[in-house]
Amino acid sequence: MVERLAGPAPAKVNLALDVLGRRSDGYHELDTLFLELELADHVEIVPSEAPGLEVSGPRAAGVPAGRANLAWRALECAAFGAGADPTFRVRIDKQIPAAGGLAGGSSDAAAVLLLAAKLWPQLVPRLPALALELGSDVPFFLTGGFARGRGRGELLEPLPPLPMHDVVLFPPPAGTQAVERKTAAVFAKLAELDSRPPAVSSVLELARGGSLSTEDLVGANALEHAALAVFPWLQEHRTRIEAVIRSPVVLTGAGPTWFWIGPSGSGDAVAHCAREAGLEVIVTRTAAR
Repeated sequence: MVERLAGPAPAKVNLALDVLGRRSDGYHELDTLFLELELADHVEIVPSEAPGLEVSGPRAAGVPAGRANLAWRALECAAFGAGADPTFRVRIDKQIPAAGGLAGGSSDAAAVLLLAAKLWPQLVPRLPALALELGSDVPFFLTGGFARGRGRGELLEPLPPLPMHDVVLFPPPAGTQAVERKTAAVFAKLAELDSRPPAVSSVLELARGGSLSTEDLVGANALEHAALAVFPWLQEHRTRIEAVIRSPVVLTGAGPTWFWIGPSGSGDAVAHCAREAGLEVIVTRTAAR
């Protein structure tokens, strides 16, 4: 009898994101560069006579419970695919800010699928399809690392690992109002705005040189100008961050988390300046794989 299965659920940033158009199925055709971070939730599956979901940790606030949580739906999907009952309890120690563009919920779901595949090995060939059923970002976290994602993001091309970089994340300030279905709202706003030139290929070329800075990524996220229109406080937050750290920051995904990236060893100084000014920061690094 399995007593406990556990694993990490890492965050990601998008180094670049192009939106190529709306598809007939309602989804958008994307071209993006996913980059895994060391920052991670911790996910456990334990046998239980009272199946369900427990969320704890410093970033638990705002995380949905029950079937609204992708991690629980991942366990249900896995159990159904294996012809088993989901007689397990999912425990998540949240370290990744919720609904911040870092895909913590998608990563939790992928972690559950990977753990479930240890329980039910017959699921392994079906993991990519199960992941895509749960969400467009979920397939990336089955392998992580550095990858180019096309289609909805599920057509993944693994890329050579980047050298270690420091990453400083700037979550939304306390008290800012959340936007309901924020990703859908950002894509809807994008349809009203002028399109931006593609950026993925140029950022990928810079990445092949082995070193990236935030300056290389400015303007590389096609969703950024739409997110600025959706979140009324987002521009002011960026302006404050950039004035303090004297460097640009860029948005990950649909936001609203800003991030800075630079050489290994340089992030602590950036974070120190930001904290001295009263900004909330999370210091992490790119994952070593």
